Amino acid sequence: MKTRHTLYILVAESLLLLGSCTNKLPNQFVENGKEARLYPDYTNIEIPVNIAPLNFRLDEEAEKVIVSIKAGGEEYVIVGDNKLEVSIPGKEWKQMLHVAAGKEITYNVYAQKKGQWEHYKTFNNRISADSIDPYLTYRLIEPSFMGSGEMGIYQFNLETGEEEAIFTNHHDHIRGNNTQQKCANCHTAQRNHPENKMFYYRGPNGGLMLTYNGKVKKINTRCGDMQNPTIYPAWHPSKPIIAFSSNKVLQRFCSNDNCKIDVFDDNSDLVLYDIEKNEISPIRKTPEQQESNPCWSGDGEYLYFNSTDSCYQKSMNPRNLLYNIYRVRYKGATEWGENELVYEAAKEGLSATYPKASPDGKYLLITVSSFGPSTQTNKTADLHLIDLKDNKVKALETVNCPTESDSYHDWASNSRWIVFCSRREDGNYARPFFSHIGADGKASKPFVLPRANSRYHEDLIKNYNVTEFSKAPVTTSIQKIQATLEQAELKASYNGPITAPTTDGQTSASQTLKKQ
Repeated sequence: MKTRHTLYILVAESLLLLGSCTNKLPNQFVENGKEARLYPDYTNIEIPVNIAPLNFRLDEEAEKVIVSIKAGGEEYVIVGDNKLEVSIPGKEWKQMLHVAAGKEITYNVYAQKKGQWEHYKTFNNRISADSIDPYLTYRLIEPSFMGSGEMGIYQFNLETGEEEAIFTNHHDHIRGNNTQQKCANCHTAQRNHPENKMFYYRGPNGGLMLTYNGKVKKINTRCGDMQNPTIYPAWHPSKPIIAFSSNKVLQRFCSNDNCKIDVFDDNSDLVLYDIEKNEISPIRKTPEQQESNPCWSGDGEYLYFNSTDSCYQKSMNPRNLLYNIYRVRYKGATEWGENELVYEAAKEGLSATYPKASPDGKYLLITVSSFGPSTQTNKTADLHLIDLKDNKVKALETVNCPTESDSYHDWASNSRWIVFCSRREDGNYARPFFSHIGADGKASKPFVLPRANSRYHEDLIKNYNVTEFSKAPVTTSIQKIQATLEQAELKASYNGPITAPTTDGQTSASQTLKKQ
Protein backbone atom coordinates (compact mmCIF):
# COMPACT_ATOMS: atom_id res chain seq x y z
CA MET A 1 0.00 0.00 0.00
CA LYS A 2 1.38 3.40 -0.95
CA THR A 3 1.87 5.89 1.85
CA ARG A 4 2.29 9.62 1.33
CA HIS A 5 4.43 11.72 3.66
CA THR A 6 4.66 15.51 3.54
CA LEU A 7 7.98 17.05 4.51
CA TYR A 8 7.96 20.74 5.44
CA ILE A 9 10.88 23.02 4.74
CA LEU A 10 11.62 25.70 7.32
CA VAL A 11 11.90 29.21 5.90
CA ALA A 12 14.95 30.63 7.66
CA GLU A 13 13.97 34.27 7.24
CA SER A 14 10.64 34.00 9.04
CA LEU A 15 11.09 30.81 11.08
CA LEU A 16 7.59 29.77 10.03
CA LEU A 17 6.40 26.56 8.44
CA LEU A 18 4.99 26.92 4.96
CA GLY A 19 1.22 27.22 4.89
CA SER A 20 -1.16 24.32 4.66
CA CYS A 21 -2.12 25.35 1.13
CA THR A 22 1.24 24.04 -0.11
CA ASN A 23 1.53 20.84 1.91
CA LYS A 24 0.34 18.53 -0.86
CA LEU A 25 0.78 17.99 -4.57
CA PRO A 26 -1.17 20.33 -6.86
CA ASN A 27 -4.60 19.04 -7.86
CA GLN A 28 -4.45 20.86 -11.19
CA PHE A 29 -1.37 21.26 -13.34
CA VAL A 30 -0.24 21.15 -16.97
CA GLU A 31 2.40 18.90 -18.47
CA ASN A 32 5.14 21.14 -19.88
CA GLY A 33 7.07 18.25 -21.45
CA LYS A 34 10.40 19.65 -20.26
CA GLU A 35 13.19 18.33 -18.10
CA ALA A 36 13.49 20.34 -14.91
CA ARG A 37 16.65 22.45 -14.78
CA LEU A 38 18.07 21.62 -11.37
CA TYR A 39 21.28 22.62 -9.64
CA PRO A 40 23.15 20.56 -8.85
CA ASP A 41 22.15 18.24 -11.67
CA TYR A 42 21.07 15.18 -9.70
CA THR A 43 18.92 13.73 -12.47
CA ASN A 44 19.22 10.19 -13.84
CA ILE A 45 22.31 9.27 -11.82
CA GLU A 46 23.45 6.28 -9.78
CA ILE A 47 24.12 7.02 -6.13
CA PRO A 48 25.45 4.99 -3.19
CA VAL A 49 23.04 3.65 -0.62
CA ASN A 50 24.76 5.57 2.18
CA ILE A 51 25.19 9.04 0.62
CA ALA A 52 24.04 12.22 2.38
CA PRO A 53 20.86 13.93 1.08
CA LEU A 54 21.19 15.28 -2.46
CA ASN A 55 19.60 18.68 -1.95
CA PHE A 56 18.97 20.84 -5.00
CA ARG A 57 17.04 23.84 -6.24
CA LEU A 58 14.89 24.55 -9.27
CA ASP A 59 17.17 26.77 -11.34
CA GLU A 60 14.36 28.56 -13.14
CA GLU A 61 12.00 31.49 -12.61
CA ALA A 62 9.06 30.31 -10.51
CA GLU A 63 7.04 31.23 -7.44
CA LYS A 64 6.97 27.82 -5.78
CA VAL A 65 8.32 24.30 -6.20
CA ILE A 66 7.04 20.98 -4.86
CA VAL A 67 8.80 17.64 -5.35
CA SER A 68 7.48 14.12 -4.98
CA ILE A 69 9.99 11.32 -4.36
CA LYS A 70 8.76 7.74 -4.57
CA ALA A 71 10.77 4.92 -3.00
CA GLY A 72 9.24 1.46 -2.92
CA GLY A 73 5.65 1.88 -1.75
CA GLU A 74 6.35 5.20 -0.06
CA GLU A 75 5.86 8.69 -1.47
CA TYR A 76 7.49 11.73 0.11
CA VAL A 77 6.26 15.22 -0.77
CA ILE A 78 8.77 18.02 -0.18
CA VAL A 79 7.79 21.66 -0.31
CA GLY A 80 10.59 23.97 -1.44
CA ASP A 81 11.36 27.21 0.36
CA ASN A 82 11.00 30.73 -1.03
CA LYS A 83 14.34 30.39 -2.84
CA LEU A 84 13.14 27.22 -4.61
CA GLU A 85 15.50 25.13 -2.45
CA VAL A 86 14.50 21.49 -1.97
CA SER A 87 16.07 20.19 1.24
CA ILE A 88 15.52 16.54 2.12
CA PRO A 89 15.55 15.67 5.85
CA GLY A 90 18.30 13.18 6.65
CA LYS A 91 16.11 10.63 8.47
CA GLU A 92 13.60 10.33 5.63
CA TRP A 93 16.35 10.30 2.99
CA LYS A 94 18.14 7.47 4.75
CA GLN A 95 14.89 5.53 4.90
CA MET A 96 14.25 6.07 1.18
CA LEU A 97 17.70 4.81 0.23
CA HIS A 98 17.32 1.77 2.46
CA VAL A 99 14.04 0.60 0.92
CA ALA A 100 15.24 1.35 -2.64
CA ALA A 101 18.71 -0.25 -2.44
CA GLY A 102 19.43 -1.93 -5.76
CA LYS A 103 16.35 -0.26 -7.28
CA GLU A 104 15.27 3.23 -8.34
CA ILE A 105 13.64 6.21 -6.72
CA THR A 106 11.33 8.39 -8.82
CA TYR A 107 11.19 12.20 -8.82
CA ASN A 108 8.30 14.41 -9.95
CA VAL A 109 8.89 18.15 -9.92
CA TYR A 110 6.07 20.72 -9.93
CA ALA A 111 6.59 24.48 -10.30
CA GLN A 112 4.13 27.31 -9.97
CA LYS A 113 4.63 30.03 -12.58
CA LYS A 114 2.30 33.02 -12.70
CA GLY A 115 -0.20 31.13 -10.60
CA GLN A 116 -0.25 28.06 -12.86
CA TRP A 117 1.28 24.75 -11.77
CA GLU A 118 3.44 22.86 -14.26
CA HIS A 119 4.71 19.30 -14.09
CA TYR A 120 8.12 18.42 -15.55
CA LYS A 121 9.23 15.12 -17.00
CA THR A 122 9.62 12.40 -14.40
CA PHE A 123 13.20 11.21 -13.76
CA ASN A 124 14.72 8.35 -11.79
CA ASN A 125 17.87 7.80 -9.77
CA ARG A 126 19.27 4.33 -9.23
CA ILE A 127 20.30 3.46 -5.66
CA SER A 128 23.37 1.28 -5.82
CA ALA A 129 23.73 -1.34 -3.12
CA ASP A 130 27.47 -0.60 -3.31
CA SER A 131 28.21 1.73 -0.43
CA ILE A 132 30.78 4.50 -0.58
CA ASP A 133 33.59 5.07 1.93
CA PRO A 134 32.22 7.33 4.69
CA TYR A 135 34.87 10.04 4.43
CA LEU A 136 36.44 12.21 1.76
CA THR A 137 39.59 14.24 2.40
CA TYR A 138 40.71 17.16 0.25
CA ARG A 139 42.58 20.42 0.22
CA LEU A 140 40.74 23.72 -0.19
CA ILE A 141 42.98 26.33 -1.78
CA GLU A 142 42.47 29.87 -3.02
CA PRO A 143 42.87 30.42 -6.79
CA SER A 144 46.43 31.76 -6.63
CA PHE A 145 49.49 30.54 -8.49
CA MET A 146 52.12 32.46 -6.53
CA GLY A 147 51.07 32.66 -2.88
CA SER A 148 49.63 30.06 -0.56
CA GLY A 149 46.85 32.24 0.87
CA GLU A 150 44.45 30.67 3.36
CA MET A 151 44.27 26.94 2.76
CA GLY A 152 43.65 23.77 4.65
CA ILE A 153 43.09 20.03 4.53
CA TYR A 154 39.55 18.94 5.37
CA GLN A 155 37.49 15.80 5.83
CA PHE A 156 33.88 15.47 4.75
CA ASN A 157 31.45 12.89 6.06
CA LEU A 158 29.71 11.59 2.94
CA GLU A 159 26.93 10.04 5.02
CA THR A 160 25.98 13.11 7.05
CA GLY A 161 27.27 16.03 4.98
CA GLU A 162 29.45 17.42 7.79
CA GLU A 163 32.85 19.00 7.13
CA GLU A 164 35.75 19.34 9.57
CA ALA A 165 39.22 20.82 9.25
CA ILE A 166 42.16 18.43 9.68
CA PHE A 167 44.69 21.25 9.59
CA THR A 168 44.86 24.76 8.11
CA ASN A 169 47.54 27.43 7.78
CA HIS A 170 45.32 30.03 9.46
CA HIS A 171 47.40 30.07 12.66
CA ASP A 172 50.53 31.08 10.76
CA HIS A 173 48.77 33.07 8.07
CA ILE A 174 47.52 35.68 10.52
CA ARG A 175 50.96 36.24 12.01
CA GLY A 176 53.13 39.23 11.11
CA ASN A 177 54.71 38.41 7.74
CA ASN A 178 52.05 36.42 5.96
CA THR A 179 53.65 36.82 2.53
CA GLN A 180 55.77 33.73 3.18
CA GLN A 181 54.63 30.44 1.71
CA LYS A 182 52.82 28.35 4.30
CA CYS A 183 51.26 25.57 2.29
CA ALA A 184 49.38 22.57 3.70
CA ASN A 185 49.27 19.96 0.95
CA CYS A 186 50.27 16.53 -0.40
CA HIS A 187 48.12 14.65 2.12
CA THR A 188 47.43 10.93 2.07
CA ALA A 189 46.52 8.08 4.41
CA GLN A 190 47.27 4.39 4.59
CA ARG A 191 44.32 2.77 2.83
CA ASN A 192 43.94 -0.22 5.13
CA HIS A 193 44.90 1.71 8.26
CA PRO A 194 43.42 5.20 7.77
CA GLU A 195 44.41 6.25 11.28
CA ASN A 196 47.92 6.60 9.82
CA LYS A 197 48.01 9.87 7.88
CA MET A 198 50.48 12.43 6.58
CA PHE A 199 50.58 15.82 4.94
CA TYR A 200 53.21 18.44 4.16
CA TYR A 201 53.41 21.83 5.76
CA ARG A 202 55.73 23.65 3.42
CA GLY A 203 57.60 26.84 4.12
CA PRO A 204 59.62 28.13 7.08
CA ASN A 205 59.68 25.68 10.00
CA GLY A 206 57.74 23.17 7.90
CA GLY A 207 58.16 19.51 7.18
CA LEU A 208 56.36 16.22 6.68
CA MET A 209 53.68 15.98 9.40
CA LEU A 210 53.28 12.27 10.07
CA THR A 211 50.70 10.56 12.30
CA TYR A 212 51.69 6.94 12.83
CA ASN A 213 50.48 4.60 15.58
CA GLY A 214 48.88 7.55 17.37
CA LYS A 215 52.01 9.71 17.49
CA VAL A 216 52.66 12.90 15.49
CA LYS A 217 56.13 13.69 14.18
CA LYS A 218 57.69 16.32 11.95
CA ILE A 219 60.16 14.78 9.51
CA ASN A 220 62.72 16.23 7.11
CA THR A 221 62.93 13.59 4.38
CA ARG A 222 65.51 15.40 2.27
CA CYS A 223 68.86 13.73 2.83
CA GLY A 224 71.81 12.06 1.11
CA ASP A 225 72.30 13.36 -2.41
CA MET A 226 68.61 14.11 -3.09
CA GLN A 227 68.43 17.09 -5.42
CA ASN A 228 64.83 17.87 -4.52
CA PRO A 229 62.39 17.49 -1.64
CA THR A 230 59.84 14.69 -1.50
CA ILE A 231 56.56 15.81 -3.05
CA TYR A 232 53.90 13.30 -4.14
CA PRO A 233 53.29 10.42 -1.66
CA ALA A 234 51.92 6.88 -1.87
CA TRP A 235 51.49 4.98 1.41
CA HIS A 236 51.83 1.21 1.18
CA PRO A 237 48.46 -0.44 1.97
CA SER A 238 49.84 -2.48 4.89
CA LYS A 239 53.56 -1.80 5.48
CA PRO A 240 55.13 1.20 7.31
CA ILE A 241 56.62 2.62 4.12
CA ILE A 242 55.74 5.56 1.87
CA ALA A 243 56.90 5.94 -1.73
CA PHE A 244 57.56 9.52 -2.84
CA SER A 245 58.52 11.29 -5.99
CA SER A 246 61.27 13.82 -5.40
CA ASN A 247 60.53 16.70 -7.77
CA LYS A 248 61.82 20.09 -8.80
CA VAL A 249 58.54 21.68 -9.91
CA LEU A 250 58.48 24.71 -12.20
CA GLN A 251 55.68 26.95 -13.47
CA ARG A 252 55.25 28.74 -16.78
CA PHE A 253 52.45 31.28 -17.21
CA CYS A 254 50.64 31.50 -20.54
CA SER A 255 49.32 34.86 -21.74
CA ASN A 256 47.52 33.59 -24.85
CA ASP A 257 46.33 30.06 -24.15
CA ASN A 258 43.30 28.32 -22.69
CA CYS A 259 45.64 26.61 -20.24
CA LYS A 260 46.63 29.55 -18.04
CA ILE A 261 49.66 27.85 -16.54
CA ASP A 262 51.98 24.95 -17.30
CA VAL A 263 53.21 23.09 -14.21
CA PHE A 264 56.03 20.65 -14.91
CA ASP A 265 59.13 18.95 -13.53
CA ASP A 266 62.66 20.09 -14.20
CA ASN A 267 63.77 16.74 -12.78
CA SER A 268 62.26 14.03 -10.58
CA ASP A 269 63.09 10.64 -9.06
CA LEU A 270 61.43 8.05 -6.82
CA VAL A 271 62.43 7.32 -3.22
CA LEU A 272 61.12 5.13 -0.40
CA TYR A 273 60.66 6.31 3.18
CA ASP A 274 60.78 3.68 5.94
CA ILE A 275 58.75 5.15 8.81
CA GLU A 276 60.07 2.92 11.59
CA LYS A 277 63.70 3.37 10.55
CA ASN A 278 63.21 7.06 9.62
CA GLU A 279 65.22 6.25 6.50
CA ILE A 280 65.13 7.24 2.84
CA SER A 281 66.37 4.92 0.08
CA PRO A 282 66.32 5.41 -3.70
CA ILE A 283 63.84 3.55 -5.89
CA ARG A 284 64.72 5.15 -9.21
CA LYS A 285 67.55 7.70 -9.52
CA THR A 286 67.81 8.35 -13.26
CA PRO A 287 69.09 11.71 -14.58
CA GLU A 288 67.82 10.93 -18.09
CA GLN A 289 64.28 10.05 -17.00
CA GLN A 290 61.70 11.79 -14.85
CA GLU A 291 59.59 9.53 -12.65
CA SER A 292 56.67 10.87 -10.65
CA ASN A 293 53.25 10.20 -9.06
CA PRO A 294 53.84 6.79 -7.44
CA CYS A 295 50.89 4.56 -6.52
CA TRP A 296 50.83 1.10 -4.90
CA SER A 297 48.78 -1.76 -6.25
CA GLY A 298 45.98 -2.95 -4.00
CA ASP A 299 48.05 -5.87 -2.71
CA GLY A 300 51.19 -3.75 -2.33
CA GLU A 301 53.26 -5.95 -4.66
CA TYR A 302 53.76 -3.31 -7.36
CA LEU A 303 54.48 0.38 -7.48
CA TYR A 304 52.95 2.21 -10.43
CA PHE A 305 54.27 5.57 -11.65
CA ASN A 306 54.54 7.79 -14.71
CA SER A 307 57.86 8.53 -16.39
CA THR A 308 59.27 10.41 -19.37
CA ASP A 309 62.66 10.56 -21.05
CA SER A 310 61.76 13.79 -22.90
CA CYS A 311 63.43 15.88 -20.22
CA TYR A 312 62.74 19.60 -20.05
CA GLN A 313 66.46 20.40 -20.22
CA LYS A 314 66.61 18.92 -23.73
CA SER A 315 63.85 20.90 -25.44
CA MET A 316 63.20 23.75 -22.96
CA ASN A 317 59.50 23.39 -23.81
CA PRO A 318 57.26 21.75 -21.18
CA ARG A 319 54.70 20.85 -23.83
CA ASN A 320 57.14 18.34 -25.27
CA LEU A 321 56.98 16.31 -22.06
CA LEU A 322 55.07 13.09 -22.74
CA TYR A 323 54.71 10.51 -19.98
CA ASN A 324 54.15 6.74 -20.05
CA ILE A 325 52.81 4.49 -17.27
CA TYR A 326 55.14 1.90 -15.72
CA ARG A 327 55.17 -0.42 -12.78
CA VAL A 328 57.94 -2.08 -10.78
CA ARG A 329 57.70 -5.06 -8.44
CA TYR A 330 58.50 -4.42 -4.79
CA LYS A 331 60.62 -7.31 -3.52
CA GLY A 332 61.02 -6.11 0.05
CA ALA A 333 63.51 -3.98 1.95
CA THR A 334 65.18 -1.92 -0.79
CA GLU A 335 64.96 -4.48 -3.60
CA TRP A 336 63.04 -3.64 -6.76
CA GLY A 337 62.39 -5.38 -10.05
CA GLU A 338 62.77 -3.99 -13.55
CA ASN A 339 60.47 -1.37 -15.04
CA GLU A 340 57.43 -2.87 -16.79
CA LEU A 341 55.67 -0.74 -19.41
CA VAL A 342 51.91 -0.59 -18.80
CA TYR A 343 50.79 2.09 -21.24
CA GLU A 344 52.98 3.79 -23.87
CA ALA A 345 50.99 6.99 -24.29
CA ALA A 346 53.89 8.91 -25.85
CA LYS A 347 53.72 6.62 -28.87
CA GLU A 348 50.25 8.09 -29.50
CA GLY A 349 51.47 11.65 -28.95
CA LEU A 350 49.82 11.75 -25.52
CA SER A 351 50.87 12.00 -21.90
CA ALA A 352 49.58 9.56 -19.23
CA THR A 353 49.92 10.46 -15.57
CA TYR A 354 48.53 10.04 -12.04
CA PRO A 355 48.01 6.26 -11.96
CA LYS A 356 45.58 5.07 -9.29
CA ALA A 357 45.14 1.32 -8.85
CA SER A 358 41.77 -0.08 -7.81
CA PRO A 359 42.03 -1.97 -4.50
CA ASP A 360 40.69 -5.16 -6.13
CA GLY A 361 43.60 -5.16 -8.60
CA LYS A 362 41.45 -5.03 -11.74
CA TYR A 363 41.94 -1.50 -13.01
CA LEU A 364 44.26 1.45 -13.19
CA LEU A 365 42.63 4.88 -13.38
CA ILE A 366 44.84 7.51 -15.05
CA THR A 367 44.66 10.92 -16.67
CA VAL A 368 45.54 11.29 -20.34
CA SER A 369 46.33 14.71 -21.77
CA SER A 370 48.11 16.31 -24.70
CA PHE A 371 51.28 17.03 -22.70
CA GLY A 372 52.93 17.29 -19.34
CA PRO A 373 52.78 15.76 -15.87
CA SER A 374 50.32 18.18 -14.26
CA THR A 375 46.70 17.83 -15.26
CA GLN A 376 44.62 19.98 -12.92
CA THR A 377 45.14 23.08 -15.10
CA ASN A 378 45.36 21.23 -18.42
CA LYS A 379 42.00 21.43 -20.16
CA THR A 380 42.84 18.41 -22.35
CA ALA A 381 43.13 16.06 -19.33
CA ASP A 382 40.59 13.22 -19.28
CA LEU A 383 40.17 10.08 -17.19
CA HIS A 384 41.04 6.74 -18.77
CA LEU A 385 40.70 3.22 -17.40
CA ILE A 386 43.32 0.51 -17.95
CA ASP A 387 42.11 -3.08 -17.62
CA LEU A 388 45.09 -4.79 -15.98
CA LYS A 389 44.18 -8.18 -17.47
CA ASP A 390 45.34 -7.07 -20.90
CA ASN A 391 46.44 -3.42 -20.37
CA LYS A 392 43.74 -2.18 -22.74
CA VAL A 393 43.00 1.52 -22.30
CA LYS A 394 39.63 3.22 -22.72
CA ALA A 395 38.37 6.73 -22.08
CA LEU A 396 35.59 7.14 -19.52
CA GLU A 397 33.36 8.98 -21.98
CA THR A 398 30.36 9.26 -19.66
CA VAL A 399 32.59 10.90 -17.03
CA ASN A 400 34.91 13.20 -18.97
CA CYS A 401 34.20 16.84 -19.72
CA PRO A 402 35.32 17.78 -23.26
CA THR A 403 36.32 21.32 -22.32
CA GLU A 404 37.77 21.09 -18.79
CA SER A 405 40.29 19.04 -16.85
CA ASP A 406 39.27 15.88 -15.01
CA SER A 407 41.93 14.75 -12.54
CA TYR A 408 42.89 14.23 -8.87
CA HIS A 409 41.03 10.94 -8.78
CA ASP A 410 40.78 8.11 -6.26
CA TRP A 411 39.05 4.77 -5.70
CA ALA A 412 36.72 3.81 -2.90
CA SER A 413 37.87 0.77 -0.92
CA ASN A 414 35.30 -1.53 -2.61
CA SER A 415 36.55 -0.48 -6.10
CA ARG A 416 33.02 0.51 -7.10
CA TRP A 417 33.19 4.31 -6.76
CA ILE A 418 35.63 6.91 -8.01
CA VAL A 419 36.00 10.55 -7.09
CA PHE A 420 37.70 13.18 -9.24
CA CYS A 421 38.00 16.96 -9.50
CA SER A 422 36.62 18.93 -12.43
CA ARG A 423 36.12 22.58 -13.37
CA ARG A 424 33.21 21.67 -15.67
CA GLU A 425 30.65 23.85 -13.93
CA ASP A 426 32.24 27.27 -14.41
CA GLY A 427 35.72 26.73 -15.89
CA ASN A 428 37.44 28.24 -12.85
CA TYR A 429 36.82 26.25 -9.68
CA ALA A 430 37.47 22.52 -9.28
CA ARG A 431 34.83 20.52 -7.43
CA PRO A 432 34.61 16.82 -6.50
CA PHE A 433 32.44 14.51 -8.60
CA PHE A 434 31.55 10.86 -8.06
CA SER A 435 30.84 8.03 -10.47
CA HIS A 436 29.96 4.36 -10.06
CA ILE A 437 32.20 1.83 -11.82
CA GLY A 438 30.36 -1.36 -12.66
CA ALA A 439 31.81 -4.86 -12.77
CA ASP A 440 32.17 -4.38 -16.53
CA GLY A 441 34.23 -1.20 -16.07
CA LYS A 442 31.44 1.11 -17.25
CA ALA A 443 31.09 4.44 -15.46
CA SER A 444 27.82 6.13 -14.53
CA LYS A 445 26.93 9.79 -15.01
CA PRO A 446 28.93 11.79 -12.43
CA PHE A 447 27.37 13.89 -9.69
CA VAL A 448 28.89 16.65 -7.58
CA LEU A 449 29.66 16.45 -3.85
CA PRO A 450 26.35 17.01 -2.00
CA ARG A 451 26.07 20.02 0.29
CA ALA A 452 23.19 21.06 2.55
CA ASN A 453 22.76 24.30 0.60
CA SER A 454 22.66 23.99 -3.18
CA ARG A 455 24.43 27.36 -3.55
CA TYR A 456 27.45 26.27 -1.50
CA HIS A 457 29.68 25.37 -4.46
CA GLU A 458 28.74 28.51 -6.39
CA ASP A 459 29.57 30.74 -3.42
CA LEU A 460 32.85 29.00 -2.50
CA ILE A 461 35.87 30.79 -3.99
CA LYS A 462 38.30 27.96 -3.34
CA ASN A 463 39.39 24.94 -5.34
CA TYR A 464 39.13 21.36 -4.15
CA ASN A 465 42.12 19.20 -4.97
CA VAL A 466 43.75 15.89 -4.06
CA THR A 467 40.45 14.21 -3.21
CA GLU A 468 40.93 10.92 -1.39
CA PHE A 469 38.54 8.40 0.17
CA SER A 470 38.91 7.23 3.76
CA LYS A 471 37.10 4.60 5.80
CA ALA A 472 37.63 6.47 9.07
CA PRO A 473 38.06 10.07 10.19
CA VAL A 474 41.18 11.83 11.38
CA THR A 475 41.01 12.05 15.16
CA THR A 476 44.30 13.87 15.81
CA SER A 477 43.49 17.41 16.91
CA ILE A 478 44.69 20.53 15.12
CA GLN A 479 46.23 21.64 18.43
CA LYS A 480 48.37 18.50 18.65
CA ILE A 481 49.56 18.91 15.07
CA GLN A 482 50.30 22.61 15.66
CA ALA A 483 52.30 21.78 18.81
CA THR A 484 54.36 19.25 16.85
CA LEU A 485 54.90 21.77 14.08
CA GLU A 486 56.57 24.10 16.59
CA GLN A 487 59.06 21.39 17.57
CA ALA A 488 62.37 20.58 15.92
CA GLU A 489 62.22 18.29 12.90
CA LEU A 490 63.55 14.75 12.83
CA LYS A 491 66.14 14.35 10.09
CA ALA A 492 65.82 11.16 8.05
CA SER A 493 68.92 9.11 7.30
CA TYR A 494 69.88 7.99 3.79
CA ASN A 495 70.42 4.40 2.68
CA GLY A 496 71.96 4.57 -0.77
CA PRO A 497 75.05 5.51 -2.76
CA ILE A 498 75.98 9.20 -2.86
CA THR A 499 76.47 10.15 -6.50
CA ALA A 500 75.86 13.92 -6.53
CA PRO A 501 76.13 16.83 -4.09
CA THR A 502 73.00 17.84 -2.21
CA THR A 503 71.38 21.04 -3.45
CA ASP A 504 70.83 23.62 -0.72
CA GLY A 505 67.47 25.33 -0.32
CA GLN A 506 64.26 25.31 1.64
CA THR A 507 61.70 22.60 1.25
CA SER A 508 59.09 23.88 -1.18
CA ALA A 509 56.29 22.63 -3.37
CA SER A 510 57.11 24.69 -6.44
CA GLN A 511 59.42 27.18 -7.98
CA THR A 512 58.53 29.79 -10.58
CA LEU A 513 60.27 29.71 -13.92
CA LYS A 514 61.40 33.31 -14.27
CA LYS A 515 62.91 33.28 -17.72
CA GLN A 516 62.14 31.21 -20.79
